[in-house]
Amino acid sequence: MISRIQPELAIWTAGLALLACMDPHANLPSLCFWRWIGFESCPGCGLGHSISHLFHGQWQESWEAHKLGAPTIAALLWRIGQLAKIQIHAFRHG
Repeated sequence: MISRIQPELAIWTAGLALLACMDPHANLPSLCFWRWIGFESCPGCGLGHSISHLFHGQWQESWEAHKLGAPTIAALLWRIGQLAKIQIHAFRHG
């Protein structure tokens, strides 16, 4: 029996990879619903920018974008580790 990759593992990993590749200074179109309806500030956008700044080594900018950027990365990496461990066990034991 072939085990499938857990969707949660794929989503968290892809999300962090995209934030690592994102240029937080680029003025790209946003996927944020709140920005689409006219709000300038969104805590989720700030968190995403904070994480992206951290991946680029921009510690002060990360802190200014959102105070919880570093703890969020730590929590997501911990969760990815947990899910990867489960996934590896599933692959080995069918």
